[in-house]
Amino acid sequence: MKKTKTLHNISNLIAAILMVFFAVPKLIGAEKSLKGFEQFKSLVPLDADTFRIFTGVVEFTVAALLIIYILKKTNNIGKLAYFLLLSTMIGGLIMEFFARPKPEIMLVVIALLLSILSIYKLKLLSSKN
Repeated sequence: MKKTKTLHNISNLIAAILMVFFAVPKLIGAEKSLKGFEQFKSLVPLDADTFRIFTGVVEFTVAALLIIYILKKTNNIGKLAYFLLLSTMIGGLIMEFFARPKPEIMLVVIALLLSILSIYKLKLLSSKN
């Protein structure tokens, strides 16, 4: 039981760290992030900077919710965090395949893994009610 709790906390923490890792370049306007969001203009009818900052804020919010969930163990916070994570990853996959000239395979793999983790955690949290 303790081993399972530790694995759940580690997976929550890894997801949170990855979301911060992706959010920070967007929020500070790193060159690679700027280029990526310019490619998305064709799919999203928003200013590239506005969309970049919005995405960074959402990713940072997901990371914060995951940290709160680790500390408080509130099912509703966990559900919200993993629902937003899954939604963000689905959005990221759509952008990778339909907006970029060539998808970044590493980003696709990470998005798929985080999506699978989100589905698993949502199922687990739903069964606890």
